Amino acid sequence: MAATQQVSAMLSNEEKAIFEKVIAGAKDKSGMEVKGQVVTNGNLVNTIKDKAVLQIIDQHNWSGKPVPLYPEVLPFGEVVQFEHRGPLPEGCKGGVVYADGTDSTARKWLVAFHIPNNEYHHSGDKVYVEAGPIGPIDWNIVEVKLDASEYASSYVDPVFGGKAWAVIHPGSILVAGFTN
Repeated sequence: MAATQQVSAMLSNEEKAIFEKVIAGAKDKSGMEVKGQVVTNGNLVNTIKDKAVLQIIDQHNWSGKPVPLYPEVLPFGEVVQFEHRGPLPEGCKGGVVYADGTDSTARKWLVAFHIPNNEYHHSGDKVYVEAGPIGPIDWNIVEVKLDASEYASSYVDPVFGGKAWAVIHPGSILVAGFTN
């Protein structure tokens, strides 16, 4: 109950609707077991106002890797999925960054996650998000912030107004949204 209230307080009505729709579709694909591995079902949604396609600009994997790769682009309004597999006991721990361009006015959105096991509850699940101006990523700092986070995260950039949110749903389902 408290978990549902935390997610509800974090998301706008539009974002809640996206989250519920993605979860409904992702539940059919979750629960895949690979012996000795944790499998994360990642779902990314781009709802930025100018309807730009977001391009991957950076990624980092502390434990495991995307199979086959993180999506190269996030088209506007579509749910783009990826699978991340990590060994037990470390689990899946990675991050990916998307941007709406490469010039000095471009914005970026980051999601980092750690799902240590395939259990159907939030046992150690963590997610961290950022949004802001384009620039280099210090993955060591991201890991510290990720390790201090919980299963839900939201961030609004006070300068550019970009917003990133993410929730890890039981069953190793990651849902992240990028907007402005």
